[in-house]
Amino acid sequence: MPEKKEYVVPSVILDEGKRAVLTHQDYKLPDSLLKEPLRNKYTIGALDVDSFVDLVNEYKEPVSKLFFDDKSIKCIVDFNSKDKAEFCEKRINLGLGYTPFFKAFEESVGKNLGQRDFVFLLKSLFAYITAIDGKPNDNMDVIELAESLQAVRKFDSVQKNTSSKINLDVEIKSGAKETIQIPKTITFTLPVYEADTEIRGEFKCELFVSIDEEKFGLKLVCYTAEASKREVLNKIVSKISERCEGVKAFKASVN
Repeated sequence: MPEKKEYVVPSVILDEGKRAVLTHQDYKLPDSLLKEPLRNKYTIGALDVDSFVDLVNEYKEPVSKLFFDDKSIKCIVDFNSKDKAEFCEKRINLGLGYTPFFKAFEESVGKNLGQRDFVFLLKSLFAYITAIDGKPNDNMDVIELAESLQAVRKFDSVQKNTSSKINLDVEIKSGAKETIQIPKTITFTLPVYEADTEIRGEFKCELFVSIDEEKFGLKLVCYTAEASKREVLNKIVSKISERCEGVKAFKASVN
C-alpha cells in the first residue's frame, strides 16, 4: 500500500503553444521590489482636446484605437490585436461633459416656461442667439425683448400675425396697455462640450405661447436637438482623428 503524503503537488502540463505556471502566493515578488516594472498600467484623464491629442501622439502604438460615445472619447494605447492579447491596459480618456450654456438650454427646451424663466433664458444666453425668425441677431433685439417682457404685469391675449411673429397684448407695470411682438423662431448656436468649446451646434427652436388665467406660458421646441449634438460630437472626433495620425476611431462603448 503506498504511503499517504501530507501534501499533494499538482502536475502542470506544458506545451509549445501555451505555458502554465503555478506559484504560491507567498513566493510572489512585489512589483515595488523590481528594478523596473515588467508591465505598466495607467489611465490618464485629459481635460481638453489639445491635451488628449498630445498624450495620444506621445504614447500611441501600432495597435492603438480610439473609441467614442456621447459620454467620452477613449484611446486604448495597447488594444488587443487578433493575434496577441494585452494585459494591464493603458488608457487615455477625454470626458464629454456639457458646457453650462448648453445645460441651461437643454433644461429649458420642451418645458413650460413662465415669464421670469423665459426672461432669464434670453438674458443668460443672449450672446448665443444667432438668428431671430431666420434673420441675424444683433443682441440688442434680444435684450429689448427681455426688458419688455420683464416690465409686463398682466397678459391679456396672444395672436399670431401675418408676418409669423406673435403679438402679446399686455399691461405693463405703469398700468399702460401695449402690444409686444415676440419671434416665432429663435436659433441658438452653442458650445456643447467642455472638451472643445470652439465647435458649436446650431439649435433652431420654434416658440409656442399661451395665456392661461392672465399668466404667460411659453414652450421652446427644438426638433433637431439630438441630431445637432451628434453632429458636434462627430466633428470633435473627426478633428481628433485627423490630429492623431494613424489611430483609427470607432463609435463604440468600451468598459
